[in-house]
Amino acid sequence: MKRALVLASGPRIQYRVLRCTSECFDEVYVLGEDDAHLLKRSRFCERFIPFKGDFSNLQPSDLGDIQRLCSNHDIDLVLPSCSRTTRLLSVHGDQIGAPFYPVPAQDTFDALDDKWRFAGVCAELDLPVPATRRFETMADLRRDLDRLGYPLILKPAAMSGGYGVRKIDSVEELPEHLNYSPIICQEYIPGEELSSFYLCDAGRIVASFAYRRTLTKLEEIRAPEIDDHARRLIEHFRYRGVIGFDIRRSPDGRIAFIECNPRFWYHMEVAMLAGLNFVTLGCRLRDGEGGPADPETLKIRSPRRLCGNLLTPWRLNRAERAYLRYIIRDPAISAWAAFQSAIGRYRLAGGQLL
Repeated sequence: MKRALVLASGPRIQYRVLRCTSECFDEVYVLGEDDAHLLKRSRFCERFIPFKGDFSNLQPSDLGDIQRLCSNHDIDLVLPSCSRTTRLLSVHGDQIGAPFYPVPAQDTFDALDDKWRFAGVCAELDLPVPATRRFETMADLRRDLDRLGYPLILKPAAMSGGYGVRKIDSVEELPEHLNYSPIICQEYIPGEELSSFYLCDAGRIVASFAYRRTLTKLEEIRAPEIDDHARRLIEHFRYRGVIGFDIRRSPDGRIAFIECNPRFWYHMEVAMLAGLNFVTLGCRLRDGEGGPADPETLKIRSPRRLCGNLLTPWRLNRAERAYLRYIIRDPAISAWAAFQSAIGRYRLAGGQLL
């Protein structure tokens, strides 16, 4: 009986990690903060254990609780599920008394998870990055209006999931105040949004998955130019674990690295459906086993469009049928997501729902 423990501070990315973990472990326990309570409704959660501490500010007593939990339940592997829990393992992983999923070194994580510091890393390594500036307050930004070009993007330095990101088309659209500081001001790159993720071992890429997402579909892509740039950064840091990049590609083919995600990501279940379960691959990496086979090329229409074809299943491709099975296998979570969609509340990053 193989048991895994997922550290969860919320329900969104964390649910994807739970599902991917359930494919390679017999039982998956979740140690979750209050915001992660939804995960206990999943049929793939063997047991939800409330965590009363703060993953971003772990106390000695909290560490002792995690150690006892791992010992009492014979946990074979502890997994992070977000920025906070990835950093927790980078700092305290050797103290929890159980094997843990590969994560980057603490200083590497801190340099890449901060959007301002990541822009600086790209500049140092000569990677393509939009012009980026940093302001402590909106008042500081307004004092420098003459040097700003439009459109531009305003965003926080360390929040994830697209929170706080705003596109500004003119000076009149600048807000008076923002509820975060510092403020990252970045050149807007028109075109399409791409994402590329990698599993790495000491600076070597073991597996990769890249995709293009629109309002109507998500499809896998091949992007050698992006891979070449990413490889330089990965080798520079001798990176270990999962790392991803949000990228913009303009109509003339110019690419720009927007931000870095040194952790698991929101659409990791789609990679699993293509044959690349990054949890399974990370376990193999820990055990010194070989890399994955080539994944199948994948294209999946949005859930709304898929539901429109339920009465004509022959129009669905293999990946879309697999994605529907993925949704149907966890009815409680799927019903919750449908309910939230129906009432139009609890919107998540990019206008998506769980």
